[in-house]
Amino acid sequence: MLTTTVNETNQQQSSDEGAEMKSPMRPQPVAGPTVWDAASLDAWDYMIAVDPHQAEACLRIRDELRRRGRRLDTIEPSDFQEPALAEIARGIRYCLHLGPGFAVLRGLSFEGWTDEEASMLYWGLGTYLGAPQPQNRQGDRVYLVQDTGQSIGEARGSKTNSALIFHTDSACAYAGSRPDVLGLLCLRKAVSGGESLMVSGHAAYNALLETSPELLEELYGEFCFDRSHETEPGEDPITMGSVFTDTADGVQLRYNRLHIELGHYKSGRPLSDRQRQALDALDRALNDPSRAVTFTLQPGDVLFADNYVTLHNRHAFVDATEVEARRCLVRLWLAGEPLN
Repeated sequence: MLTTTVNETNQQQSSDEGAEMKSPMRPQPVAGPTVWDAASLDAWDYMIAVDPHQAEACLRIRDELRRRGRRLDTIEPSDFQEPALAEIARGIRYCLHLGPGFAVLRGLSFEGWTDEEASMLYWGLGTYLGAPQPQNRQGDRVYLVQDTGQSIGEARGSKTNSALIFHTDSACAYAGSRPDVLGLLCLRKAVSGGESLMVSGHAAYNALLETSPELLEELYGEFCFDRSHETEPGEDPITMGSVFTDTADGVQLRYNRLHIELGHYKSGRPLSDRQRQALDALDRALNDPSRAVTFTLQPGDVLFADNYVTLHNRHAFVDATEVEARRCLVRLWLAGEPLN
């Protein structure tokens, strides 16, 4: 008959508890509506239609802005306190926080509006989702995503007509900003190409957890991000951070492979073999053809996306020859508590 003393039992329990405390917690798969692929996501899971009474309210706002002589640099959140905008924002917030992590608002008509008037309304809608953040050294309230004829090596990708890669916006913290929510308003689309792609960062996370958990762990380490296109003289062009982070709100990510490659090159800190393997594995997961949804933003469409949960991308495009007809998107970065 096996017997143990109370003291032996307590010592064994203490030893077991110490072993449990030293054992790392195994990451758990992300669950919920932010985990999706192309087959499981229906267009109406993220598409929001503007009702006629909401469109009429937008016209009233525009007319009042005209009457008061408002400009993009003089508007305030209080200029947009309108129940119809609050209704639209509720639908967007539902998609961001209880849905797939992004929304496409369709049905706004800006015929007869100037580009500035459309941008002002869009900025006002954004104040229901967060506080607008600076996007460049000039602190512009909105930022034009438009081809300037430059290459990726010469300018930010948003100023070219090149195909992009899956990324979260401002992963490198341009102008000190890392937005919670990305906004894109389409004023004009390209002659051909320029389709938008969205992918679930949480689905990619789960894929890595299943196939390469050791490489997923590597992505919680520190990486260099280049932001030299938007730094003041003497300001550090490199920021540091991890690709994946565990937070009280769940798993979040920041990612732009180009900025990471440039960051490590310019800082003189080459990526380790292990880091490169981890980034390659993440890229394979993001670029799996079964994962992304693809759509074309039409003039008047607005995309809003959770910048910590989803990643976006764009195909290369061919533009119109006339300058005034060229593809033009207006970007917002929003963070923190809504201003309306």
